Formats: sequence, C-alpha cells, structure tokens
Amino acid sequence: MNRQLFQVESVKESNLEEIVQFLIDNFAQTEAILASLKMDEDQKCLKELSVMIRDLVQDSLQCSSTCVIRDPDTRKIDGIAVACKTSIFDKQIDRLCAYEFEQQPVRDAVEFLKYVFNKLDVMYYLNEARLSKPVFVALVCVRKELWGRGIGTTLMNHVKSAARTDSSDGLISLCSNERGHKLMKQYCPTDFAAVRYDAFKGEHLRPPIVMQAPEKFTSVYAMLAKFQ
Repeated sequence: MNRQLFQVESVKESNLEEIVQFLIDNFAQTEAILASLKMDEDQKCLKELSVMIRDLVQDSLQCSSTCVIRDPDTRKIDGIAVACKTSIFDKQIDRLCAYEFEQQPVRDAVEFLKYVFNKLDVMYYLNEARLSKPVFVALVCVRKELWGRGIGTTLMNHVKSAARTDSSDGLISLCSNERGHKLMKQYCPTDFAAVRYDAFKGEHLRPPIVMQAPEKFTSVYAMLAKFQ
C-alpha cells in the first residue's frame, strides 16, 4: 500500500459506534496497559471498557484533529487518531473519578489513570510551557496487520495540521509503549514527565500492570510540543 494514497477523513456523530467497536477490536489488544491487564480476554471487561471509550470518543467528535483512514475498497476503518481540547480536562477527570465498574481489570485501568493524572499535574506543566490551547492526542490506533505502512504518521500529520488551523498552540500526549513513543516523538518531542507502572499498587497492593514481552517500557510518558 502506497503511503501517499491514504485518505484522511473527519468523523461525525454517526461514526461513534463504528469507532468504539474498532477500538474495542484493535486498541484493547495492542495498547500496552490494556494488554497487560488482559482486557481483551473477557467480554464483561470489554463491555465496561466500551463505556470509557465511548465517552472519550464522544468528547473528541467536535475536535478537527480527530480523524480516520479507511480502506478505499471496504470502507472499514484502518486507523484512527482521537484528539480533544484540553479545555475539557476538568470534566474528563471528574468523569474518570465518577466511574464505578465491577470488573477488576477495568477498575485497575481507571485507578491507574487517576494515579497518573494526580502524579503528572498536567495543567502545571502546560502553564510552565506557556501552552494555553493545546490539543490532547488521546490515542492513535492502527490495525496491527497494517503497522509500518505509514498510517500512524499520516494520521498524526493531519492531527498537527488541523490543530494549527484551529489556532491551537501545541500538542500533548501520553505514551504507554515503545512503538507509540517513537511515533509521537516526531510530533511531541519533549518528554515532560513519566510515571512508572510498578509504582502503582492497585486495590490489592501489588502492581497489576506488568508489561508483556517484547514491550520494554517501564513507564507511561507525558509529551508535549509548542507550536512556533
């Protein structure tokens, strides 16, 4: 597949359920934290996870940086970048704290995210970098069988271009694995903080997040870029 043939498309409200299903089918298997918690092996976990994903995607539908790439023949999604304005961070954190899930892996994922945002104090670092309107790149997901073909790069080129056009002054992102970090380093070159996975003990006072080989990352990294 030629890199130059990828057609980036914006998303609509009518795409919501399709995007959620794509992320359940692909993101839950390949994202390092969810994979470590074996989220994709339990339908009850996936059902609860879909609530979180649906809320995140809903937040991102109005952001011009959110985009998809589809197979030109089947029209199925091959990759997606989900982004949102940091102006809704407080709302998202409040919602994160309000979730009440029954499945232990999902509770662990939620508690870890709360732990990360508590440790990072994202708004402090944004103020330090003098970023007032950055776009938060929540996730980039590409079908695993299509990795290495330039889909992630094409998506991120659109994310950055759309953010600039929309008068945003930078990008921020959280990267949980080596592959994602390598991609995002081209767009958010500054690692401003990191939180080790084994520092989080979980409900049973032992680290529930243990990276699976060949993943080498020991921390989730917070990254940013300031547009000139």
